[in-house]
Amino acid sequence: MLRRIAVFLTLLACSMPVQAGPKEDAQAAYARFFTSFTTGNHEELIALFAPDALFYGTGSTELVTTPEGVRQYFTRALAGPGRRAIPLENTALLLSDNAVAISGKWQSVRILEGKEVIGAPARNTVVMQKRGDRWLIVQFHNSPTPKPPAAAAPVR
Repeated sequence: MLRRIAVFLTLLACSMPVQAGPKEDAQAAYARFFTSFTTGNHEELIALFAPDALFYGTGSTELVTTPEGVRQYFTRALAGPGRRAIPLENTALLLSDNAVAISGKWQSVRILEGKEVIGAPARNTVVMQKRGDRWLIVQFHNSPTPKPPAAAAPVR
C-alpha cells in the first residue's frame, strides 16, 4: 500500500507544471530582446520597453526617455543586413516580485563586405518590471566592456 502511495505521489509530482518565479520570468522576457535584435523586429523590440523607460544605448550621447527615442536608436542601430546578438552571460537579482535587475555581457555579430565581424563584448544592465501581465524593460544601459589594464612590467 505504501509503495502504491509513493508511486502515485511521484507520478502526481511529475505531472504538475513547474512554475517559474519572477526572476526566471523576467529573464525569459529579457531573452526576447536578443531574439528581436537579431531578427531586426523593431516593433517587437520597442514593445519590450515601458513607455517611461530610461535608456542608454551603446552610442547614446544623452539619456533617452521616450518610446520614439528608443525607436530612433534601434532604427539606426539595426540598419543593414546580417546582424546578430549573442548573449554571453547574465545574472539576475530579484528586487521584488515585480522588479528584477539583470546584468551581463553580450556581443554583436555583423556581416560587413561579405565577412562576419564579431564585436567586442558589451556590458548591459536592465531593470525589468512586471506591469499587468507583462515584464517590461524600465531601465537599460549598454556600454563597451573596457579592456583590462596592461600587465605591469616586473620590477628588476
